[in-house]
Amino acid sequence: MKPKIQELLDLIKANPDLPIIVKVDGEIVGDDSYSWWLGQWGSAEIVEYYKGREYYHEKTDDEEDVLNDLVGCKYSHDYDGRDIYDLSDDDWNKLYASVPWIKAIAVHIVL
Repeated sequence: MKPKIQELLDLIKANPDLPIIVKVDGEIVGDDSYSWWLGQWGSAEIVEYYKGREYYHEKTDDEEDVLNDLVGCKYSHDYDGRDIYDLSDDDWNKLYASVPWIKAIAVHIVL
């Protein structure tokens, strides 16, 4: 198995134009004490992601979760946006196809 750093370097070499993002495991940041937390270098991979109103989504995530967090779509009763559940299948697919996915190299930081 390749060392994790070499895995990242190979991805960067093969995809020099892609941005690099860091995905930090939720187990690492256990509080809000404004301290530094320690983690380990994990795997690296190419992902397509979208930063919604509240969450980070990858293209492999559930479509409903992505669309509920899409800017301009209804997320809760007090949000005055487009209700995705009123869409036809065709409109649902068009809306999902319009999500502005960003292709990037993702580095995992794990516990």
